This record gives sequence, C-alpha cells and structure tokens, in this order.
Amino acid sequence: MSDNDPDMPTANAREDDAGIARVLRAAGGRTQPADEMKAAVRAAVHAEWRATVARRSRRRAYLALAASIAVAALALWIGRGYFVASNEVVANVSRIVGTAQARSGRFGSWHVVAAPLHAGETLSTGADGRVALQLRDGVSLRLDHDTLVAFVDSGRIDVESGAVYVDAGTVSTAADHLRVGTPAGIVQHVGTQYEARIVNGGTRIRVREGRVALLPQNGGNAQSAGVGEQLLVSTTGEIRRDSIAPSDDAWSWAANAAPPFDINGRPVREFLTWVGRELGRDVVYATPETEAEADRAVLSGSVAGLAPADALAAVLPTTQLRSVERDGKIEITLQ
Repeated sequence: MSDNDPDMPTANAREDDAGIARVLRAAGGRTQPADEMKAAVRAAVHAEWRATVARRSRRRAYLALAASIAVAALALWIGRGYFVASNEVVANVSRIVGTAQARSGRFGSWHVVAAPLHAGETLSTGADGRVALQLRDGVSLRLDHDTLVAFVDSGRIDVESGAVYVDAGTVSTAADHLRVGTPAGIVQHVGTQYEARIVNGGTRIRVREGRVALLPQNGGNAQSAGVGEQLLVSTTGEIRRDSIAPSDDAWSWAANAAPPFDINGRPVREFLTWVGRELGRDVVYATPETEAEADRAVLSGSVAGLAPADALAAVLPTTQLRSVERDGKIEITLQ
C-alpha cells in the first residue's frame, strides 16, 4: 500500500481526530434531565395533544350539527303539513258515534276528537266509530268505520283507509272545489253526493247525486261518473264500471252517520226533504192537499240520535201525514 493511497488518513486528519477526542473527554457525559422535568414535558405534550383532538372533535360536531339542522329544516319545510297542524280551521264536528281520535300531523299523539279541526290534523275512526263533519264551505263529510283521513288544507282531504261520504248540497258553491285524495287519484265533484272507499289497496267511487271526476295519480286520462255509477280502480290502474241505485242499502252507513236534523219549529216538508235526501229517495205527495199540509204543519221536539228512516217512523205519526215506499220513492199521503 503506497503513501499516496486516498483511503489512508493523512497526518493532519489524524491530529484533528485526536483533538476532538480530547475535547469530548474533557466535557464529560451529557447531563440527563431530571425525572420531574421529563414528567412535566410529557404532561405538557399530552395536554396539547388532547386540546388539539378536542378542537378537531368540536369542529366535526359543529359541522355535523349544522348539517343535521339544515336537513331537519328542509324536511320540516317539505313535510310541514305531516308533522303539525296549522291554525287554519277546516271542519267542525257534527256527530260522533263510537270511537274516534285525532292527532296533530302524522306523528302527534292521538287524542279525543275536539272541534274545530285544523289543516294538518289526522282523524281516525275505530271499528265501531263513525264521524260527521261540516266543512268550512258547508259540505257534510262523513267517515265510516275503520277510516283514516288527513286534512291537508281547507280544499283537500286525503283518504288513507276506510271510506268517506261527501254531501255538497244541491246548490253549486265554492265547495265544488273540494278535492278528495285517494290511491287512484284526486276526486273532484260538482254539487253531489258520493262515496270514496279504499278497497284492497284500490279505490272505489260511488256517485249518488251529481257528477265526479277522477284525476289519476299517474297522469292518465281523467275519468268521470254520474248518478248511479260506480268506478273501481285497482292498484294496477285497471278501471271497472258498475251501477248502483241511489236508494241501495249500501248507502245506509252514510245515512246512519248523518248529522242530526233539528226539527223544532220546522215545517214537515223540510223534514221530509232531509229524509228523502239521506235515503236517496224522491219524496212525492199524493195530492195537492197533502203537500199543503206538509207546508202548514210545524214540528216540535227532537230526533237527535235517530237514523233518518227511524226519525221518519217516529215523526209522521204525530201529524196527519203518513208515508209509504213505492217504486223507490217515499209517497206521502194525508190521513
């Protein structure tokens, strides 16, 4: 190996290394920190770490809370009618038979039905329950057993189960704009009596008086039905038409749920008109003298709690008039 080998240290380099070694020996070993200092440093570092984690967690929590509030606010806006009722009065209770309950929106607690009812409320009848309501525009709305309806607003009622009967009177009014929502679509009418019933998921519409239009949910062609017609719309949208007489016994539930008629101080003729309308039968008078007596005679007392047919049987014996059913009509004779 020659003296010029580049891998061999030079004399000057060897002297520098020796000097460094002497300095290190003179300085001695590195002083170790005290245990208390090490513990303090560890505690400080841990505290800072926890503070950093806490700040990040709070930030995530704030973001999550803000997001949930935004989602909740959107949900409440979109479905506000399904959560709470509004101050808009839509109906007054005329009569309750059996079990009936109401709640505010879709998720409120059920309670005894109170008057008046407001938009956003849901009304339910039990297996023995029926309810008669008077809507804001004077329409008589009746609910059969096991019926659930939602009052969307003053112009719309959605039937979710069971059946409703609508009597809008004989005079066309703003009530003609009432819409009844069903699985098959929206039912609209013109001065009429009709029933809308949910049957096996489908919708059955029966018209007793006037005319109705069914506007399908799927945007298909509108369907119409007149007096004595019935539409049955299946869950697949198939439509079947049948006939039903205005005096058919199938209407009896609606008559039995009718609001009471106040006979006190009223002419017999007004009472007979009410009975005929509830029973789906025309009232005819045997002679002009009979009709004049119906206008002259004034009633007193009450028929509250009696179905129309029972009220007829109870009231006429107190007058000089009598009734008989003939050819689907109520014929009034003078005794």
